[in-house]
Amino acid sequence: MLPYRFRKCGYGLIIASVLSFALGLFMANVWEIIPQTHTRFISMVMYLLFFLGIFVIVMTKEKDEDEMVDSIRRRSIATTAFIAFGIFVVTNLLMSFLHGFRTLYSVSFVSSLVSVLTGNGIAIGLRSINTYIVIYLIIFRISIWKMRIQSKED
Repeated sequence: MLPYRFRKCGYGLIIASVLSFALGLFMANVWEIIPQTHTRFISMVMYLLFFLGIFVIVMTKEKDEDEMVDSIRRRSIATTAFIAFGIFVVTNLLMSFLHGFRTLYSVSFVSSLVSVLTGNGIAIGLRSINTYIVIYLIIFRISIWKMRIQSKED
């Protein structure tokens, strides 16, 4: 785990990536300074910076790291795993319905991994590891917030 002070670096990466993304698109679409062919590269770099910032935030310790925070971390990881499994099942069934159950026999981890890597429709957005990192971060932050509110009441 990274020290607590790295959290500011993570938030800084997120803010910088969002502002750079908006500025890059504004420069390409409104001012036409950057050619349209370069906007995909700009988007991918900003996407990478955004999720690098989220990853840094996820990997930093809390200011007051104790057993309760460790327990909340484990619970958040377990909840994220259940959500990931649910998304996996739902997207596979949805893809089977859309393709007339021709692909039902190939509903496996390997075929799902191939569909994620090749960018097959719905799967690319919902099965990306970045999605699960964001889900974990949301669950963990909400749990920490609830714990702090409850400890203030006691």
